[in-house]
Amino acid sequence: MKVLHVNEVARIGSALVRQARSEGLDWELYDTARADPAWHPATRAARRALRGGLWAAGLARRARRADLLDVHGGTVPAHTRWTRRPYVLHLHGTDIRVRRYEQASAALVERSVREALDVYYTTPDLAEHTLDLSPGATLQPVVVDPAELPSAPSDAGPDGSRPFTVVFPSRWDAAKGGEAQERAVAALRRAYGDRIALEGLDWGRSAHRISREHGVTLRPPMPHADYIRWLAGASAAVGQMTGCMGVSEIEAIGAGVTTIMALDERWYDGSHETTRDVPVLGGPVARADFVDAIVDGVGRALDGERIIGGRVWVDANHSPRRAVARLAERLGRLGVDSA
Repeated sequence: MKVLHVNEVARIGSALVRQARSEGLDWELYDTARADPAWHPATRAARRALRGGLWAAGLARRARRADLLDVHGGTVPAHTRWTRRPYVLHLHGTDIRVRRYEQASAALVERSVREALDVYYTTPDLAEHTLDLSPGATLQPVVVDPAELPSAPSDAGPDGSRPFTVVFPSRWDAAKGGEAQERAVAALRRAYGDRIALEGLDWGRSAHRISREHGVTLRPPMPHADYIRWLAGASAAVGQMTGCMGVSEIEAIGAGVTTIMALDERWYDGSHETTRDVPVLGGPVARADFVDAIVDGVGRALDGERIIGGRVWVDANHSPRRAVARLAERLGRLGVDSA
C-alpha cells in the first residue's frame, strides 16, 4: 500500500516515513506550504497564492500515486479533500482540543474527523474530544527516536561545581498548563530557594513575567539539536502541567534526564502500553495534587533519586519502530486496494 503522509507535525511524519522506508514500506511525506514571514507586505498575497498553487500541483502528482493519504491535523483535509483520495486522520492536539470548539473551524474539524476512514489521536487526553465523533478512533502515540537523543551526562546532578538545574521544556502559556505552571515554579522557589537553578525557554506569553518574578533563566529559541543538548544537560526536568506528556517530556525521559511529571490519573490508567509504568517522579495523581507532586518529585531528585531505564521505555513505547508497527497493523485492516 502506497501511503502519502501530508503535513509535518512535531517531526512525527518524517520519523514515521523514514522508519517505514527502512522496512520496505512505500510511504512518503509531503509537508504543507507555509508563508514566509520575511515576505514584503506588498507581495505577500501574490507570493502566497503562487506557493499554494505550486503546492497543490505537487499534491496532485503525489496523490495520484498513493492508495491512501494519512493527513496530519484536523483542519488539513480542507486542503486535500479535492484529490478524492481516501484518507486517515492524525489528530495532534490543538486541532481537536481547541479548533473543534472555535466557531470558525468547528464544522471543518468535525467533517474532517467524520469523513476519515480511520482516526488516530496522539495523546490520551484527546480521547474525550475525539471519540464522540469517531467511536473507533485509537491512540497512536507521539513518536520520539531514542537514537537522536544524547545521553544525560553522569554529572547532571549536584557535584559541588554546578548548581542543581531544573529545566522546564515547555512553553509558558495556557496550552501547557498556564496558571499551574506558575504555581509550580513559585512553590519550587519557596521550597528549595537557591538550592536549585530554574531554567526554561523564552517562549510563551508568560515567559518574561515568570522569569522576572520567580528567577527563571530563559534560554533563547534554538535549533532542535541544541535544545536536546540543553535538555540532556539538566539535573532534572519538569513536564508540562496539563497532566499529559508531549514530545518534550518523552525526549527528556529518553535522554536519561530524571523527569518530574504530574500525570492525570484519568488518562494514565494503564489501559494502553504508553499509559502505564511511565518512568517519572510524580506519576498518576489527581489534578488537585499536581503542584504538590512536582515539589515532592524535585525534592526526591535533589536528594539523589534518579530515574533509570527511560531510554529503554521510550524505545519500547514511542520509537519510530514501534509506531510504524502499530500504524501499519491498523492500516492493514482498512481494506484499501492498491493502485
